[in-house]
Amino acid sequence: MTERDIVALFFARDERAIAEFDRSLGALCYKIALDLTGDPGAAEECLNDTRLRLWNAIPPEDPVSLKAYAAKIARRLALNRIEKSGAGKRSAVLVELDEIAEASSVSFEEELVESSALSDTVNRYLAGRSKLEAAIFVRRYFAGESGRDISRATGLGVSKVSRMLKQMRRELAEELRKEGFGK
Repeated sequence: MTERDIVALFFARDERAIAEFDRSLGALCYKIALDLTGDPGAAEECLNDTRLRLWNAIPPEDPVSLKAYAAKIARRLALNRIEKSGAGKRSAVLVELDEIAEASSVSFEEELVESSALSDTVNRYLAGRSKLEAAIFVRRYFAGESGRDISRATGLGVSKVSRMLKQMRRELAEELRKEGFGK
């Protein structure tokens, strides 16, 4: 079943939409939440909440890519869970996003992260990168994968992945400053 077919089931308020979502995208959303939270129980709760949010949002929303839409929901739920779990237990992903923020004087508050201007800047930056670099960036900062996991998936050494991410953080910080998101 295609993503469009699943979206059509949501529009029809057909409960099979949830089962088809689970079959095609449930594992991805669970993995995103697990990679970010590191907790299987929390990841399962994020997946359950993702299902509920999809059911409540479609319709009226009609996502072009159900995969991207669901992944974004799962990621946001996992990040919210991390932030609520305690200030002393910050994930590496949040710390590294803060590194980009410090380099560019950008604050990654929820309002700014949702800003379409910020999204446009990040998307333009990634469009100018190689497919490999963009994939590494997205795997790290969107899916929350570790450098070791990215290394295994790409065949690059962990230190090479780390250097690439550091360079991309620096370049993105500069782009954000140029676009007026920092000092």
